[in-house]
Amino acid sequence: MELTIGKFASAVNTTIRTLRHYEQLELLVPGKRNEFNQKIYTRDELKRFYNIQLLKSLNLPLDEIKQRLEEPEYSFSDMLEVQEAMLLDKRDRINESLDMITRIKNLIHEAGDLTTEDLMLLMNAIRLEEDQRVILNQYFSANTVDTIIPKGKAQQSELDRLNRRLLSFFRAAIQNELTPESHEVQRELKGLLERVPVSIDKLSNSNQYLEQKLDIYKSLLSVDVVEFAGQAIQVFYKKGNE
Repeated sequence: MELTIGKFASAVNTTIRTLRHYEQLELLVPGKRNEFNQKIYTRDELKRFYNIQLLKSLNLPLDEIKQRLEEPEYSFSDMLEVQEAMLLDKRDRINESLDMITRIKNLIHEAGDLTTEDLMLLMNAIRLEEDQRVILNQYFSANTVDTIIPKGKAQQSELDRLNRRLLSFFRAAIQNELTPESHEVQRELKGLLERVPVSIDKLSNSNQYLEQKLDIYKSLLSVDVVEFAGQAIQVFYKKGNE
């Protein structure tokens, strides 16, 4: 087999530009020329091209592929172990992103269109759940953490609806110039917090360091919503303890 660059590119379903890039990197360099002084790709280049594509499919960058192909003593079995771990991690992150998209689409289906800001807030709330679980696991039992940030799909949907409802409720209360102590706010808050399996007041006051760690997630919300919600929740639990 002896093919010019154009015919070789067509045969292996790639582009001339890609082959020239590989040659520039000294990754795939034709070793022969024809009678017209054109560079020729032979079976050797074909085999090396497919080895390059194989290693690319394992997520290796081109500079590392070049190194691997030029070091026969390199352990490909070790490389496979490393790449498998990396690809499994990548697959997990892709699956997490797909799960987040599904949860958000369900919210949109139930609630109609949401503002861009609300969508970003709710998506971040979902995306950061595992980080929050890691923090909470240092202070609470696994069962308690599972009730705060559930893993079951039905429970997650309920949590998503609750987060959306709280967000919409506090925004509307501020816009309508209600006070945290008002009957309307406290009545709505009571109905919402009764669906939360643990006391938010107990959660926020259980450990100062924990509260500081969780503050970063509060910062995703606007300052007025955080302050209003905090005051309303304090009033709610104060009344409950009187």
